[in-house]
Amino acid sequence: MSAQNNSAVTEQMQVGSFLPAHGGYYAGLVNVKGVTKAIIVAPKALGEHTGQWSDSNGFTQGATCPFDGYKNTLDMIVAGSPLGKWVQSLNIGGHTDWHIPSRDQLEIIYRGYKPTESKNAVFWGKNIYSCPPHERYEKSNPSQCHIEQFREGGAEAFDATFYWSSTEVFDEDKNSSAHDLGKSCVFMQNFSDGAQDCDHKINSHRARAVRTINVSDLFV
Repeated sequence: MSAQNNSAVTEQMQVGSFLPAHGGYYAGLVNVKGVTKAIIVAPKALGEHTGQWSDSNGFTQGATCPFDGYKNTLDMIVAGSPLGKWVQSLNIGGHTDWHIPSRDQLEIIYRGYKPTESKNAVFWGKNIYSCPPHERYEKSNPSQCHIEQFREGGAEAFDATFYWSSTEVFDEDKNSSAHDLGKSCVFMQNFSDGAQDCDHKINSHRARAVRTINVSDLFV
C-alpha cells in the first residue's frame, strides 16, 4: 500500500476505534514484507495475560522477526511456549487468529495507547516497520493516550509495566543491552516510558493479544 493510501486509512480510522467486526481496537499500521497491515488490539478483559514466555530459556527456532508477530507466534506454538498456547486458545469476536505482537508492533501500540503521563525514554522509539516509519521518542511525544479508558486505571489501559513481544533477541541487534543476554531472552516494551528491554523467557510478564489484518478488511 502506498504512503498516500496509508494516509487515507489514518484519516478514516483513529487509534482507539473499536471495530466489532474485528474483535478489538485499531492501533496503527505495520509493514509486513512490503504489505501494509492493520493492528487490532484485544479487549483487556478477554485478551490480556500474565505468564512465562517459555518454560525454558532455550532458543525458539524462527521467532526472531521484528515486524511479524503472527509468524513468531506460530513458531512459539510449535516450540510448546505456554504464552503461545494461551493466545492460540483465544476466540474473541469470533476470531481465532490472535497472536503475540512482535517487537515493532508492540512499539506502535505503545505510541497510540501509552497509559501514563511519564516522560518517554528518548533512546527508544525508532521503528522502520511502522507506517509511516517512526523516529526516536521525544520526552513528551508520544503523550498519554487521549482516550479515557486507555489511560492509567482505565478499563482497557495497558499496565505501566513491561509487556512481552513475540520477538527473541536476534544476532543483528548488536547495539541493544538485550544482546548481552543472548538468544535466551525476548524483547519487551515498557508501557510506562516506552523503554525496550528483554528478559529471560522463564520469567513472567504481561502480554496483550493482537490481530494483524489486511487494510482492505478494515472497512468491511
